[in-house]
Amino acid sequence: FDPVTGQTEASQKVTFSDTFGKVMVELGGEMPQLCAITAAMPGGTGYEDITATLTLPANVTEVYSEKSGLGYVLVANATTDYSSTPMVIVIGVSTDGKIAGISIDSYGDAAGNNWNTKLPTAGYPETFIGQDSALADVGLVAGVTYSSTAFKNAVSDAMSVLIENDMIAAGVKSDLQILSELVPTVAPGFAGTEEVAVSGNIQLALKAKNGVGFAYVIADGDASYLAVVNAMGACKVYDVAGADVTAAQEAVASEAKAHAAANQTDYLTALTNKVGRMMTGAADITALNLDIFNSIAAAVTFTVDDATYYGFYSRSYGFHQMDVFFVIDENGAIVKMDATQFIFEKEYFFGFGGLDEGAYKNGFIGITSDTFTGDEAIIATATMTSNAMKQSTT
Repeated sequence: FDPVTGQTEASQKVTFSDTFGKVMVELGGEMPQLCAITAAMPGGTGYEDITATLTLPANVTEVYSEKSGLGYVLVANATTDYSSTPMVIVIGVSTDGKIAGISIDSYGDAAGNNWNTKLPTAGYPETFIGQDSALADVGLVAGVTYSSTAFKNAVSDAMSVLIENDMIAAGVKSDLQILSELVPTVAPGFAGTEEVAVSGNIQLALKAKNGVGFAYVIADGDASYLAVVNAMGACKVYDVAGADVTAAQEAVASEAKAHAAANQTDYLTALTNKVGRMMTGAADITALNLDIFNSIAAAVTFTVDDATYYGFYSRSYGFHQMDVFFVIDENGAIVKMDATQFIFEKEYFFGFGGLDEGAYKNGFIGITSDTFTGDEAIIATATMTSNAMKQSTT
């Protein structure tokens, strides 16, 4: 018996345990997520594949309607910076727009060991059950921030399919939730955040885990705004529609910058000292306060023999926190690149053959924004470091 189509097939060998949701099917061919689909909708009696009737985003691959009218089951893919293969997530959604069941059906990358150890232990998938599309009470998991973010985004995309096709009603998000969810968009260099103490008009204060800045939800009268401050002290303010309102919200920006200045780690000194070691004769080292919100923690300009150079300190996140330094000439070409450490816990990398650090660093010399392909950053079997180096260089 095929619970998806409701048909009996002689070619299938089927065994049932004590509950319908634990059906185990052995097939000659492949049947997508069969067990997970039945488990995602408790009490379901059969499923109609309606995928072909809908316009779907690329990461939502299958949609089923439960035949007795309980709701829908969707299959979504989620990729992360840590994985070369996607997670396959199966989500059951009732007709009232609440998540009825959810599971990770596949995680094919070796890095999934970290996910599999942390998330089920933390009960992360179960925190989605009972939530509507606002996902108001669903957070992220420390230690697997990228993977849990990808998981949450995939669920949100799946719910959006049902909303956009008038199959369920959208959940209502608070202004605080809307603003806090803007952080990855307006400050993509913040590698995860953690809450810190608030004061004054600050309703929520978040510190970037890689130290490159802060994000605040700040009340001003009846309205609330998101203010992001980078490690160099630059600030931008956004309203709940995502519009940049920095010029009109000077008081909000001032409060955010004051809080950030009192709590920000100094990366300028480390960069200044590093530039002095990387470039013999470096003089007139001057801080640059750049209005950017990527992984750059500090930036300087300096001279060597009357030629102008720029130094950058990037804090991207690989297997662990990475500290990467670049010197770029006035034509925009990399002159030198260095990092405090490229490979962490070598025993983690199966088959890791070592790294010629000198050759690797020299491979960046002469690269410009026009010529950088990303391949220059690749270290065989070290996916996390490679992705972090791509981010830092970009």
